[in-house]
Amino acid sequence: SGFGPMQFDRSETSFETLFVVVSLFLILLIGATPWWVDLYQTGALFQSRRALFSNIVSTSLNLVMVFLLIYLSTQRTQRQQSRTLELQRLSMTDHLTEIYNSRFFHHRLEKEVERANRQKEIFSLLFLDIDGFKRYNDSYGHAAGDSILKEAGQIILRMIREGVDCGARYGGDEFSVILIDTDLEAAMEIGERIRYAFHQHRNGMISLSMGVAVFKRGDTPQRLLKRADDAMYRAKRKGGNRIASESGWITFRYDKTA
Repeated sequence: SGFGPMQFDRSETSFETLFVVVSLFLILLIGATPWWVDLYQTGALFQSRRALFSNIVSTSLNLVMVFLLIYLSTQRTQRQQSRTLELQRLSMTDHLTEIYNSRFFHHRLEKEVERANRQKEIFSLLFLDIDGFKRYNDSYGHAAGDSILKEAGQIILRMIREGVDCGARYGGDEFSVILIDTDLEAAMEIGERIRYAFHQHRNGMISLSMGVAVFKRGDTPQRLLKRADDAMYRAKRKGGNRIASESGWITFRYDKTA
C-alpha cells in the first residue's frame, strides 16, 4: 500500500554505517593509547618485557571498558526503541479490541485515497455495525458487550490480509475495513465471510450490518466513507444481518437467510 515509516531507511542505513566506522576507529584509538604514550615518551612502543606486559594489560582494560560502555549504551538504546515502538503501537490501537483505532483508520484512509488517485488503483471500504448492540449491552451488561466487540475485532483480523488490508474500530459498535486492490464483488465476498463468521460464532443471537463502497477516481476520504456508511444503513433498514453495496446491490447470497 505504500504506507509506513519506511521513507527514511536509506538515510538511517547511512547513519548506522557511519556510526559503526567511527566507533571502530575510536575503539582502535583507545586500545592503542598506552602504546602511543610509550612511543611518544621513549621513542619505542615498549622497552622491556615489563613495559610490554603493562601495555597489554592497559590495552585490555581500556577495551573492556569501551565494550562495556558500548554494551550498556546499546541496551539503553534498545529499551528506548522498544518503549517508542510500544507507544506508537498503543497510539494507533484500540485498547479493547486490539485492532487499529479510528485515528489510525482516518490517517490510513487518507493515504490510500491519495495513492489510488495518483496511481489509478482501486480499493474498497467496508463499514460495519453490530445489530442491536445497545439492546444486547443493556440486557447482558457492559462486560458481555465488550466481549462482543472483541470478537468482532478478532474475526475481522482473521478474514483480512495481515500487513495489506486495514481493519479498525471506528467507534462504539462500528468497525471499518480498508481492502487494498479489491473490487466490489471481492469486497462483498470478504464482507460475507466476516458477517457469516460473526453470526455463526454467536449462534445467530447477534449479527452485523455492512455497507461496501469502492474508490472512484477523484474521491475524497469523506465521500468514500459516506457512501459506505449510507450503504450500511440501507442494510439496517432491510432488517440487518446483511451486506449492501453503495449501488444498492443486495443479492440472496448476502441476505439474512444465508
